[in-house]
Amino acid sequence: EGIKYGETGNIFTVMERNTDVAIEACAYATTLHFNVIQVDPTSGDDEGEPFEEEYPLEELEITTADFMAKVTVPDFRKAWENCDSANEVMEKYALQFNNVGDAVSSVIGLLGMQPCDGTGTLKANAGAKPHMLHMSGVFIGGISTLARAQLTMQGDSGVVLKIAVRSDDPNVPRMVADCIN
Repeated sequence: EGIKYGETGNIFTVMERNTDVAIEACAYATTLHFNVIQVDPTSGDDEGEPFEEEYPLEELEITTADFMAKVTVPDFRKAWENCDSANEVMEKYALQFNNVGDAVSSVIGLLGMQPCDGTGTLKANAGAKPHMLHMSGVFIGGISTLARAQLTMQGDSGVVLKIAVRSDDPNVPRMVADCIN
């Protein structure tokens, strides 16, 4: 199928994952290879043989969040209590944001998880109180994953994030928490 001059179209990339290699963030150089066919603008007929062209594209970045499906749990607190705390990772980060709302949006995006119980947005009258963010997802291989995060404005210097991640797989919480770095 061709795309005519002046029109836009979609291109998809399918990659196969080697299950023997650990999942880690990586980036790939990408180039679009295509054939150009000169066409007579009045008749629409081809004016010769197609020739190959290439166009460099932006790097394709694969992050740990790309392996996470956003899946809501009906009762986050119950799911958190039932998830094995032996597979828990806790971290504390200083984030360079001017407000907690922007930090919440960024954390959700970095982890690729679904906010639960309406915690993905700040309450209008939140003031300087810490914000609790509950998130859930399913990591590649059907591994349920949960995260609890507390975000607090630290004066004018940014936002402090305290996060705990639990999963049925002992390796997943570390990978998810490291998405913040």
